[in-house]
Amino acid sequence: MSTQILLGEYRGALTEGARYDKRNDTLIWVDIIAAEIHRVCLKNPEASHEVIKFSSPSESIGAIALTSNPDILVACAKHGVAYANFESGKIEYFLKYPHQSSRLRSNDGIIDPWGHLWIGVMTDFHVGDVVAEGKLYRINCHSLQIETMIDQCYIPNGMAFSSDGRKLFWTDSIAGVIVEYDYDVSRNELCNKKEVLNVKKSLKYRDFAPDGMCMTKTNNIFAAMFNGSRVTHIDSVGNVVEDIAIPAKCVTNAHIGGSNNDQLFVNTAHVDHEEKGFVPNANDKEGDSGGYLFKIQLDRSYEPQPNYIWGGRV
Repeated sequence: MSTQILLGEYRGALTEGARYDKRNDTLIWVDIIAAEIHRVCLKNPEASHEVIKFSSPSESIGAIALTSNPDILVACAKHGVAYANFESGKIEYFLKYPHQSSRLRSNDGIIDPWGHLWIGVMTDFHVGDVVAEGKLYRINCHSLQIETMIDQCYIPNGMAFSSDGRKLFWTDSIAGVIVEYDYDVSRNELCNKKEVLNVKKSLKYRDFAPDGMCMTKTNNIFAAMFNGSRVTHIDSVGNVVEDIAIPAKCVTNAHIGGSNNDQLFVNTAHVDHEEKGFVPNANDKEGDSGGYLFKIQLDRSYEPQPNYIWGGRV
């Protein structure tokens, strides 16, 4: 197993949401605070690095998802959901959230096996301390109807569906839990909540916060541990298999990709990302390496859950 910085020329403030697109062998991710979406071709990351950005300084982008067009992404932003177009360089809203509150912003999200978008919203940076006002929305890709699936959470974060689509795995970072729900798609209902991992119950992990994650087809989880300098591999029954060390304290997301599914892409945040006006320096390689995007060459390949595509019109 080897670890390297994917892009030496790039360092973000709060990078998140890496997704691999096998259609064109690209990796996409966001910098939440900078409201940027990045894309590189894995064959030559430095030469192919593209960025599109919201023009408004009050914007943020928490998550992205693939669509039927590899050059157009769904972008979950401050006030709702937008299309981000790499051909035009534009990001344009097509749906606003129903909560009508400037206190909230998008965080992590995922497309389910039926093409619908699940997106968490949480207390925004400018508001202050995170409180239990977060929500997990499900947005129907056909009608654009928004339903609240989970309410009054802190930081709705990493999630995945089981191979059969009957279980949702979901993270609340401040609560310190990854939980499993049974999901009935015909009723669009979550039930039978069960803990998969609770870091508060572990002396080893209790100071960490589970963040973004990915899942294999055998329901193994690779969970980023914010404040933990690691990605934790959890098997299908909730046992910790291994910890993968990352040279950054604030690890935000883990994603399996590459043409052979044997690479783990890890997002991180700079330790000073919450300081007002902070600008990361890609040339500063000393100390904590937060803000860089890491590529880990795994010792074996894993078959990940598919990166499902948004089922709506683009």
